[in-house]
Amino acid sequence: MTRVLIIKDPEGFGVFDVEAPPEEIVRAINQGRTEVYFPDLHGRLYARQQADVVVITGEKPDPTHPLPQLSQREYEVLALLGDGLTTAQIAFKLKLSQRTIRGYVAKMKKSLKAQNIQQLVARAVALGLFHPKM
Repeated sequence: MTRVLIIKDPEGFGVFDVEAPPEEIVRAINQGRTEVYFPDLHGRLYARQQADVVVITGEKPDPTHPLPQLSQREYEVLALLGDGLTTAQIAFKLKLSQRTIRGYVAKMKKSLKAQNIQQLVARAVALGLFHPKM
């Protein structure tokens, strides 16, 4: 079972579990055979494997573009967001102001081109920047 993150546009994304090895999914998508695993998806899509997740986007990945770099504090905030805490709860836990936490979140959303916190966490997981506790 492979976890697949599909990011079609800045506002739309989905997470799916696919019964196939990640290499096969990536190969099929990159060869233009999207219908093999996702018959409802149309248009040119690109796939890459990040850790144990397959990420599918409409943009061709740039291998020379490095992953976004997050500070240690941003990683802490990201992990707490992934655990479902609100910005107020994170601020209390880290002994910081809510405004400071919102600033960290805004910076991470910009770095990861995310529109909301759910998309921020999903993209961070897909890029291997964060591994949620199961």
